Amino acid sequence: MIDLHCHTTCSDGTDSPWDLVEKARNLGLSAVAVTDHDTFRGHGEARAAGTEFSIEIVPGVELSSMYNGKHIHLLAYYVDTQSQTLCALMDRAVRERIRRNKAMVKRMKEAGYPVSWEELSERNAGNFMLGRPHVAEILMEKGVIASIQEGVEKLMGRGGPFFVERYHIPLLDYVRAVREAHGIPVIAHLYQYRMEPEALRRMIAECVDAGLMGLEGMYSTYTPEQEAEVRALAEEFSLIRTGGSDYHGTRKPKISLGVGMGNLCVPDQFLEDLKRLREK
Repeated sequence: MIDLHCHTTCSDGTDSPWDLVEKARNLGLSAVAVTDHDTFRGHGEARAAGTEFSIEIVPGVELSSMYNGKHIHLLAYYVDTQSQTLCALMDRAVRERIRRNKAMVKRMKEAGYPVSWEELSERNAGNFMLGRPHVAEILMEKGVIASIQEGVEKLMGRGGPFFVERYHIPLLDYVRAVREAHGIPVIAHLYQYRMEPEALRRMIAECVDAGLMGLEGMYSTYTPEQEAEVRALAEEFSLIRTGGSDYHGTRKPKISLGVGMGNLCVPDQFLEDLKRLREK
């Protein structure tokens, strides 16, 4: 069993890369992908843990992008982390994330909420991928909100009183940059975008023209019908499928490593298909 979609403390997960890999070993996984948001920082520690625990580490990243007003996440595997084009786009995404976070926290503090940029930075020293879950965690611990989800969605989500928009890299730009970096671009969790079937197919077709190579075919929240639909889309566009839990540790307590919400079982063949493309 494998898991090709996991997050660590290098972005918004709660397990360090080392702890994630050790947990994967204890659960009997043979391979795990580290796909933190907009950063490669967890790869080195994960590789060291993989050697220690005899677990195959798949280096990846999850990139936040925009397509026709929709926020789309793109998984990228085996990229050249020194690629100037890709790193320039990721650097811009990080700068935008920091700008948005500072503005959001400033508004909340001015409204009387017990949170500050200084506290947020101190609690998460060295983490440049801070986001809304980190802010919500502080408010939850202080009893202001009942859950991280409440803070992310009701306070800081679109339409919420403290929502701040940020620039997102266009999806097609990221697809092209990943291919230029010799990586494998895969659209993540297709059904979170709430797109009509034809709009989804149109997006996939445009991404294929730009170099898309895969779709996330198995995911924690997919229904059997959705898995079948993604399989059909992958066959139609000659794409591989990947699969993963989107594990975040305690920040997404209903999602467990490897098995997602209990029924996920990603086949080894998905990883073999990834490695086949990598060799090409």
